[in-house]
Amino acid sequence: MIDKTISKDTKKTILYTVGLFLILSLVFFVITLVIQVNVDAAQKNEIMTQEEQLVRVEKTIISNKVNRLATDLLYVTDALKLGDSGRGDYSAAEEHWLAFSNRKMIYDQIRFIDVDGNEVIRVNYADTGATLTDTDELQNKADRYYFTEAIELKDNQVYISKLDLNVENDQIEQPIKPMIRLATPYYGARGQLAGIVVLNYAANDMLSQVGNIASTSQGNIFMLNADGYWLYNSGDTGKAWSFMYANRLDDSFKTDYPDIWQTIQIEKSGSQISDMGVFNYTNILTADELELDSDYSLALGLGDWTIVSYIPADTEDGQLLTGNLFDTALLVLKNNLFAYFLIFSLALFLGALLTINKVKNDELRYFSEYDAMTGIFNRRTGFEKLKQLYKNIEKNENKVSVCFIDINGLKDVNDYLGHDVGDELILTITNGIKNRIRENDFVARLGGDEFLIIFEGLDESDAEAAWQRIVAEFEQINDTENRRYLVSVSHGIETFSGDTNEYIDMIINQADEKMYREKKIIKKNLKIIRDFKPGDETGSLQQD
Repeated sequence: MIDKTISKDTKKTILYTVGLFLILSLVFFVITLVIQVNVDAAQKNEIMTQEEQLVRVEKTIISNKVNRLATDLLYVTDALKLGDSGRGDYSAAEEHWLAFSNRKMIYDQIRFIDVDGNEVIRVNYADTGATLTDTDELQNKADRYYFTEAIELKDNQVYISKLDLNVENDQIEQPIKPMIRLATPYYGARGQLAGIVVLNYAANDMLSQVGNIASTSQGNIFMLNADGYWLYNSGDTGKAWSFMYANRLDDSFKTDYPDIWQTIQIEKSGSQISDMGVFNYTNILTADELELDSDYSLALGLGDWTIVSYIPADTEDGQLLTGNLFDTALLVLKNNLFAYFLIFSLALFLGALLTINKVKNDELRYFSEYDAMTGIFNRRTGFEKLKQLYKNIEKNENKVSVCFIDINGLKDVNDYLGHDVGDELILTITNGIKNRIRENDFVARLGGDEFLIIFEGLDESDAEAAWQRIVAEFEQINDTENRRYLVSVSHGIETFSGDTNEYIDMIINQADEKMYREKKIIKKNLKIIRDFKPGDETGSLQQD
């Protein structure tokens, strides 16, 4: 017997110990897990925010740079026009271009090419300064893509070429010179097409700015052309410009990351997390982002570029961003089913309490704002909304019309036909009003048979027209439905605007007085309760 008691106590001790251990371990595990998840989430958010901002900054820098280049092109074109005497003497423009090139130091060449593709003026820039090319060294550029594209443009259109490497004598110039060519038609002193003006922009200027920003990235920054080739790659500079070499045409972003490239083509801007890492990207140099003065337009030969921030999955930040807690969550659920069942039960209980509390609060709020029978605003809410309109009317210089209405003969209907029929009449009135007023108008019930319609933005004549549409619906009911009573309402309309000096109560009283005067006239010949006709089951009692 003693052995059995000891055995039971031992079992209880074991159960209590195991139970306490599980509960305390679970609490500790949950707390530490929540803390770690929150820390990871904060770090993820910080990294993603930084990379998204970096991509946006790169986009802004490049778009602003290209816009300034287009503006410079128009400037040197204007300088050529101002120095063009019409006699073939461009010395004034040449001096101006030399000074401009020395000041800017970013244009490899500034050229004027005539309609036959012959260079007329070429200013070259080197580290030693800008120089004017001798006449016997000028070349024909009629076969170059930027000439054939630009010469077809209309006046005040700017062509922007793709970004590629400069080629001389069919060979890529060494050291490499990334280049963008901007061109615009030039119309001479007599207004005839004389050729094109071309700026050869040394894009290392722009790429160095991209690199400065890229140095702050947690990963790599890519700049891609419209075909998915690298124009800039902070992680591996040797991958850039592969499209310029016949033996490297397969070396591209779209080849290395085909799924991401496909997504970029569709979404244009956003982020993607994959097994390879995290990508933040946005298109740049789209037509709507390159804005010149409205007198000019752009012809884009470069296509959309894309800025990409890439954090590889095998880096510390990449592991944080791509890490999957799904398996860990399954393990936690499997090892702590009872604990999660308790949490679920508690959540269910608290959720039921919150739901009951919310339902009660919604009911209280509803009955505090709406008339229980009709579902329209009650007196208090109606006046509050009207007061708000009254306060705002000076700001929007609008007009508001107040229509005070009273149901004719409601007491007779209640007395002779019963309150159920009286309620039917009230609902008929409110539904008829709601069917005919606009969304920005509203109706409120002031009392048993008194209502207020607020017509926002309507003067008295327009409000009267709206009221007549409501009356027409009541008349249709009277004509088509064989009710035992007539639907009849008296009304009075008063309008106020931003310059009014009247108070709301006075405005409503004036509308009430108009309604009362109409009611006196209507009641003279009004018989609400229809005569009872023998054999008519829907007939009413005859009013005495």
